[in-house]
Amino acid sequence: MERAIIDQNPHWKGAVYQHLNERCFFESLRNNLQVKHIQVLTGIRRSGKSSGFRMLVNELMKTENPKSILMLNMDDPLYYEIWEKPAGFYNIIELAEKITGIEINYLFIDEAQAVKGWETYVKSAYDSGIFQKIFVTGSNSSFLSNEYSTLLSGRYLEEKVYPYSLTEILSQNNINSYFDAASQAPKVLRIIDNCLEWGCFPEITPMTNQEIKSNLLKSYFDSIIMKDCISRYQIGDVATFRKLLIYSVSNAGSICSYKSLGKATNTNENTVKKYISILNDSHIVADISNFAFTMKENVRNSHKIYVADNGLTNAVSYRFWDNKAKLFENFVFNELQKQKHDEITFANNIGECDFVVKDQFTYEAIQVCYEITSENQARETGGFAGIEKEINLNKKTIITFNQTGKINDIEIIPVWKWVFEGK
Repeated sequence: MERAIIDQNPHWKGAVYQHLNERCFFESLRNNLQVKHIQVLTGIRRSGKSSGFRMLVNELMKTENPKSILMLNMDDPLYYEIWEKPAGFYNIIELAEKITGIEINYLFIDEAQAVKGWETYVKSAYDSGIFQKIFVTGSNSSFLSNEYSTLLSGRYLEEKVYPYSLTEILSQNNINSYFDAASQAPKVLRIIDNCLEWGCFPEITPMTNQEIKSNLLKSYFDSIIMKDCISRYQIGDVATFRKLLIYSVSNAGSICSYKSLGKATNTNENTVKKYISILNDSHIVADISNFAFTMKENVRNSHKIYVADNGLTNAVSYRFWDNKAKLFENFVFNELQKQKHDEITFANNIGECDFVVKDQFTYEAIQVCYEITSENQARETGGFAGIEKEINLNKKTIITFNQTGKINDIEIIPVWKWVFEGK
């Protein structure tokens, strides 16, 4: 365990962490250093939560003794002794302070869900004030909603971390505004094409070797389903679980019901509902509902399932790179999530529209169309009319790969321009 502690804290030697691209969420984390509240980062594995921690360590090292900052990755098998005993954290802190001779003031716990009942220790440490601040990451959304986690209610600030947004990737290519993007359109479109096929995971984005990228994405997929799904929830029927997941990934963005998914994967509706909930909690998919004004209506409505990153779609599904329309829709959905709207649904009961986005009391209807042609224009614009009969729309938008225009009061906008408007 001593070896693990030393290896996971190279900053104790005073060196700052290198090769970190600043993320859009970092300013919020920096501001939150002013308050005592526990800082929690949630999100799919490999999305950049640990890198966010390293950025914070670099920030703290400007004013604090590096040896007063302790980082622990609880996924490390060298910590297996405390996976069932959260009280073991006390021993780790004591050992770390013995190694450095310095009192620990800032505690970072990465992948906290690996330790059963981690919340009991964190609450005790927070309430006793033994640290100036505690930071926690988790790769499962339910790790903050179980019976123990309610102990932390009112004591933490949560930030959800996603793979890179398009604006973050463009920024890394020195494209920081609409003007920059318009001036370098061919380069921008190549970047977007790469995102559609290989996704936006931070480790994958800068790579050029396709075989390595594909293998890494497959390893991400296997790690997520094994650690965050099958092992965590003790799933017995692994074959059915994987079949449902791969079917859902391969049909991302298609309208479905739990019953139809059960029929397609030779299982029942209740099992599908349970497994989709697990996948949603693990951030590997997002299950969105048909628009409805009441929860009672929502229960009966159909669903759309999107994949957390296009790279996972192409790495593990029956490849459908030729179907750019579906990949494009999945990509736009993930960009919408990264913009942190209040609610994202779709509509096929009051008109047809890919997304209905709610922010406070305003609604925007969004259609996603890779390319508008004379053959599909009527279909792509016609769905808005039915929605307007039920909802007072603030805006109507069609997001395209690279087309601009206007049809009546419907704005047609290329995705690269749209993401800069949504910053």
